[in-house]
Amino acid sequence: MNDKAQQRIGLFGGTFDPVHFGHLRPAIELAEGFALDHLRLLPNHRPVHRDKPTATTEQRIAMLELAIDSQPELLVDSREAMRDKPSYTFDTLTEFRAEFPQASLIFFMGLDAYSEFDTWHRWQDILELANLVVIDRPDAQLSDWSANLLNVQQQKHGDRVVDSPFGVIERREVTQLAISATEIRHCIATRQSIDFLLPDCVKQYIVTHKLYQQ
Repeated sequence: MNDKAQQRIGLFGGTFDPVHFGHLRPAIELAEGFALDHLRLLPNHRPVHRDKPTATTEQRIAMLELAIDSQPELLVDSREAMRDKPSYTFDTLTEFRAEFPQASLIFFMGLDAYSEFDTWHRWQDILELANLVVIDRPDAQLSDWSANLLNVQQQKHGDRVVDSPFGVIERREVTQLAISATEIRHCIATRQSIDFLLPDCVKQYIVTHKLYQQ
């Protein structure tokens, strides 16, 4: 692994309620595709743009740790989950930049989220801290505002995150698995099978702790 001055670190946030293959397969592809030293999965505690999670913070972290146990390039980072306040990406990136001042930070986000990036807390400052990789999704498209921002940033910084320490916005395709945490919770509540939607170790944790039954 590279030292701190040379590292390329990916950040992948989410509720992970529960984590499933729709999260894990893209995470592996992104870690490999961008030659990351590691990709940190950041479960939220009180996500700003989503409903309150069903499982507890501790349970969601435990399921993530089980799911990636055999994947050394993936790490669970609980800093957002442990904040007793709404979690902002700007705060997280500020902490990472202080910890890894010379590293290249790459923040991954879905196209649906990026299309509303102008509503994010201190979004301009986020672009001064990290590069963004926007993951294309078949059910989402760029807004006029986000398309313009993409063009502006690529003219200023280029279109490849590996060529700049911050400010680049790059689009990337990954394997799209039409798996939804909401649907998994619904299947459990209605006693339908969740086989092949998530790792067996996560399924066993859900059964043992009787999660999502109502």
